[in-house]
Amino acid sequence: MTFESVYKALSEWQTLIGAVLALGAALWTVREMRKQTRGDETRHTNELLRKKMAARAQMPDALSELSEYVRASCRYLVSGEAKPTAPIAGTSTLKAVIEHIDTKEAEKTFDLVSWYQVQHSRLMGSKSLKAIETAEMLYDAALLQTKIDRLFDYARNEEEEVRPEKPSQEEMISSLKTAVTVKVWAMKKDDFAAVIEIIKKRHVPKKETSPA
Repeated sequence: MTFESVYKALSEWQTLIGAVLALGAALWTVREMRKQTRGDETRHTNELLRKKMAARAQMPDALSELSEYVRASCRYLVSGEAKPTAPIAGTSTLKAVIEHIDTKEAEKTFDLVSWYQVQHSRLMGSKSLKAIETAEMLYDAALLQTKIDRLFDYARNEEEEVRPEKPSQEEMISSLKTAVTVKVWAMKKDDFAAVIEIIKKRHVPKKETSPA
């Protein structure tokens, strides 16, 4: 074999070896990039999970503050006490957690805050209420308490009760009892006849359809 043929063979092999090394380097680069991407995705997922956990941890106290606000609203309506102080810390917390919690519960939280704003506006604008107006505002308070109660299981990381989208009469009356307190309910149950009638009219049970 001549020197020229040996040189030619080595040149051809060198080209092949260079191509193989280049391919190997490219594959290694792709592998490392994928590995980094998976790491970034894992870190992002973990970060979102921690934010959701932190958000849920804040919800029970915020919901408790709103429940106390509802009871104070009912004390004003039933016993003539001073109008309640707005639960600013609680509502601010609930507005903030919407960004981080699960979608279904985020929608419920948004609905709760929205209804609170309606209820609070009506209550603050009230003066010398007639009986029917008091009943309407007690209904508002009961509905707000219902929306609060429906978020407590999620906030406490407990198994959530399956409920229909629209609250039932029983659920609303139970919320009304909670809002006015059991003691007041027992002493003045007859005074709540008008609001119970409103609940029954607005929360009519769905008729069961018989099979064809």
